[in-house]
Amino acid sequence: MANDPATSDTAGWVTSLMLHAGLLALLAAFSLPDLPRALGPLLVAETADTEEADSDLILEEPPIDIAESVTLVELTSDVPIEAVEPAPAAAELNLPVSLSLSPTTLTAAIPSTTNELAGVTGVGGRGDATRGALLRAKGGTKASEQAVARGLRWIAQHQNADGTWSLVHNAGECRGRCGNPGTLGEPKDRFERTRRSATALALLPFLGAGETQQRGRYKRIVSEGINALVRLAKPNKDGPGASWTDRGTLYSHGLAAITLAEAYSMTRDERLRVPAQLAIDYIEYAQDPNGGGWRYRARQAGDTSVTGWQIMALKSAKLAELKTSGRTTRLARAFLDSVAEREGRRYRYVVPEPTEDGTPPEPAATRTLTAVGMLCRMYLGWKPDDARLEDAAAWIAAKGPNEDNYYYNYYAAQALFHYTAGEGPVWRKWNTAMRDQLVEQQSTRGHERGSWWIDENHNRKGGRLYTTSLATMTLEVYYRYLPIFQQAAIETEFPE
Repeated sequence: MANDPATSDTAGWVTSLMLHAGLLALLAAFSLPDLPRALGPLLVAETADTEEADSDLILEEPPIDIAESVTLVELTSDVPIEAVEPAPAAAELNLPVSLSLSPTTLTAAIPSTTNELAGVTGVGGRGDATRGALLRAKGGTKASEQAVARGLRWIAQHQNADGTWSLVHNAGECRGRCGNPGTLGEPKDRFERTRRSATALALLPFLGAGETQQRGRYKRIVSEGINALVRLAKPNKDGPGASWTDRGTLYSHGLAAITLAEAYSMTRDERLRVPAQLAIDYIEYAQDPNGGGWRYRARQAGDTSVTGWQIMALKSAKLAELKTSGRTTRLARAFLDSVAEREGRRYRYVVPEPTEDGTPPEPAATRTLTAVGMLCRMYLGWKPDDARLEDAAAWIAAKGPNEDNYYYNYYAAQALFHYTAGEGPVWRKWNTAMRDQLVEQQSTRGHERGSWWIDENHNRKGGRLYTTSLATMTLEVYYRYLPIFQQAAIETEFPE
């Protein structure tokens, strides 16, 4: 399916493209050593993709030689894991302190009131003491932190020599020792076709644990991954921004945009400002100009699942002080209205088709899509005391976590944590079941140790890297979304 034509005139697009090219050239000229030629591919036009996108993450890259694997940091135990080098105090550099997944982080004093966390702002509050306090106060345990440590270690061990990851995680240094690679696309090219989505997805758990390209035990792993992700960008010849999609799969682009915006927000590394902004510019370009959502291809009528990742990226960009358009968020709200049921208490996948006799369509809402819709509504301005959110939260919480649907668990954990601020009986009941289930399901044997795998349709498509990344991020919810960060995410308004 071809992209819809751009609505702006040709001269406008040419001006925009020249401006972005100038910015890219300027960034390349002043890049520091870690990103020597990171944005080179953005200056080279590519042939248009013409094949129809599948309904899941599908990406395409030229084959890359992976015979030589990346040299990993030596990891000799799961816990404690100490920082490779002492980190300066955050106040000295205005950066988040590095993390160590150590039992000492679990014994920090718990604040007696939430107000005692008032000095913790944004992602800069992901330091050891705060992390330990939040972990205990919001429902994490030593066992859940050990699971996070093992998950990060497994993900690091499956990075490719060029800094990327693939959903076919076992084609490199793994040498097939871990089963259950992703099954998207044809077998002959699955490894290359999933690099953008897999690289972004693999980096997010590190960022969620406070590990960045500047500091932390996995600093080099993250730095090489960020460099690789930036190199995978493609220029948007039809409008502003740069794309991290192949054949229009906006799932991968949303993941990449979140990763770049969060990495920039955490470090204020100026080398990432332009790539992050270009990713956001492409999201705004790719929005359906009529219905307001996003799907697989740019400007295609939207679905709730793909739209959720784009709204998350826009909120990350807003909190990172990148530029976002009020028109984009107004259209996104309109899309959510169009897929909502019961005045926004439930959400379906796409806008329902009208019935022949004019009667309302049958309800098609699911808990997964309701969790996505609920989280997006909070990002777009709905307050936690809204009765519609209360109803949605109760419906999600009543079911509890799913035994095999890690996508649902990831979104439900975020939605309920934001709604409850990680407090109260609703959160405690849901979290206890979710946390203990994931700890129990983590693999403890052989090369698969630290990963997660449960056989399910979406899990089979994404593979073991997909399930491990989602599970690790779900267990980071206690400190990945700090109370003050959660408040900022909900209360910081988009431009109108």
